[in-house]
Amino acid sequence: MADKKLRLGILGAARNVPFTVLKPIQANPDLAARVHVTGVASMTQAEAEQFAKTWKLPKAYASFYALLADPEVDAVYNVLPWSVRCQWTIKALLAGKHVLSETPMTSNALEAMVAQRAAEDQRRVFLEGTHPTCHPVTKRVRQMILEGKIGALEHIDLDLPIGHSLEGDFAVCTKSGSLMSLGCHGIAIVRFLAGEEPLVVNAFAQRLKTDPEVDEKINCNLKFPSGAGAHIACSIASAGKENPTTFTISGSHGTIRVTEWFTGSTRGSNVIELQAFEESGERFVERIDNAPSRNTFYFQLMTFVDEVQNQERLKSVGLPWSYTKGKGPHDGVRSMAVIDAVYRAAGMKPRATTNVPPAPYNSIGLSKL
Repeated sequence: MADKKLRLGILGAARNVPFTVLKPIQANPDLAARVHVTGVASMTQAEAEQFAKTWKLPKAYASFYALLADPEVDAVYNVLPWSVRCQWTIKALLAGKHVLSETPMTSNALEAMVAQRAAEDQRRVFLEGTHPTCHPVTKRVRQMILEGKIGALEHIDLDLPIGHSLEGDFAVCTKSGSLMSLGCHGIAIVRFLAGEEPLVVNAFAQRLKTDPEVDEKINCNLKFPSGAGAHIACSIASAGKENPTTFTISGSHGTIRVTEWFTGSTRGSNVIELQAFEESGERFVERIDNAPSRNTFYFQLMTFVDEVQNQERLKSVGLPWSYTKGKGPHDGVRSMAVIDAVYRAAGMKPRATTNVPPAPYNSIGLSKL
């Protein structure tokens, strides 16, 4: 299907699917010309049918297995809870489907490793949906850093309130905690902007009083090999629901600030503010030329479709060196390793594997998941 529409099945009738997939396709004819949503799978026929009827999808699958068995599905978007995400990603890969996974892609770094191995073995494309890194604002900020607009990179400060989550709902986010709901994006963003792999210096967690195993807030400090640092603050506290997502990148010669480039309600800003310290210390404002309908999920879907079609065209699918549009599953492995390290630094345990993937991906060497 290198030059045909990518036939996409939705693995899970989650509340975020309209925002992440269906509305971007409806609002953008160029995306609709390249991807077709075949249907949605749920745990019951009634739920699948209701979702399909509401959003006018051709098929409603009564089980996840039924979707994976459909030869008219080329790829799946896995929006199942992260506790079962790795298991069903690998089942989809074994069924011959490409996979775009909701983030975080797995429960922990070991799961991410076996999911990567499955994608390589099955020669299928597997991308984690770190949609903010696909947005042209984030890419432009990275380009500005490389161009030396602020001199040598010194520090990245990123604040992710609960409004960054699609649900923006305290009750929903308490099932995951702040790091798995929000911090996973923060880690992906700072790694993308710095272009380096960080070490965790320290981390501090405020736990829910009702469940001490869930982090309501997490602050972590990271250090990169170049000497630059990063601070990520994330919170699922309802009091911060109206606060904007912001990041500030400081360098030896200036500062870049971006506010509200993405929120869960899909409002976005395409404005980047650059303050130069040299000479007059002027402030410059740069606006990215981007249509309102092209939100962060539009670019995520385009990246996935481009990756699948490009790899199939070159007949080099799923191999680590084949990824040119997205970073591939190895990038998700590195992000999950940082997430695990943040949990440990904050005095919490990394999320455990509770749903073991199918053999032979239920172990790494002699280590069982």
